[in-house]
Amino acid sequence: MGNKYALITGASEGLGKFLAMECARKGMNLVLVALPGSGLNHLRSYIIKTFFVNVVCIETDLSHEKNCYQLYEQVKECQISISVLTNNAGIGGTFPFGGKEAGYYTKVISLNVSTPTILCRLFLPDLKLNAPSFIMNVSSLAGILHLPHKQVYGATKSYLVSFSKTLRKELRRENVFVSVLCPGGMNTYWRLTMENRMMGTWISRQSVMEPSDVAAIGIKQMIKKKELIITGFWNRCFLFWNQLFPKTIKDGLMNYQMNKSKKKETLVPVLQPQLITLN
Repeated sequence: MGNKYALITGASEGLGKFLAMECARKGMNLVLVALPGSGLNHLRSYIIKTFFVNVVCIETDLSHEKNCYQLYEQVKECQISISVLTNNAGIGGTFPFGGKEAGYYTKVISLNVSTPTILCRLFLPDLKLNAPSFIMNVSSLAGILHLPHKQVYGATKSYLVSFSKTLRKELRRENVFVSVLCPGGMNTYWRLTMENRMMGTWISRQSVMEPSDVAAIGIKQMIKKKELIITGFWNRCFLFWNQLFPKTIKDGLMNYQMNKSKKKETLVPVLQPQLITLN
């Protein structure tokens, strides 16, 4: 692929790590971006030894706007041209709106909304030059289903769905294809894995996916130029039911889900010492 690279943000762990490996598996050179001290170089070494592609690591906090511009300059200094842009970095969380300070939500909006928008604009000339090229913005089912306790997070992910679909129409004639990936629950780290196994209804537990599977589906569908990528059978069912059921039924099911989760959430901390010992 020469000097053409796939740039992936939030690449050090969780979904971002597996997106990086999936791109490498398909022979793409990589620019991996993550927070300082997140172990990015370990992932770089593994990918180079396993997939024999070039990997450049850049550690920066993209929640600060100036760092987005610095990232772009660093990529240009390396004489790298981007043909795939995957905006995966983001901040999540599930809690009442009053549970966090206002400054926290400013950071969520900055990283989840401003950062992918700025990076799409900065790397747009590269993407046009390297056409056919790809943008994949990682959103969430929470951006479509309007889940309780995910108010700001869900709103930022709704922005990504709208932004991606509109940008896709604008860039399609220039062979720059924009996709938006909307995964549901994932086992991205050990504590969340325990919560996913213990909380909610049987159906909600069945819908949880491994990030490796989500990444494989996402990259495959992106290359196929699919607009909206929903991963997993049950997640597609949730979207169908969301369109089918009246608001009163949906609200009742959501309240049941939230109440059941609250009753079980105190069980998770009890298991933490055992899990730490096993690790």
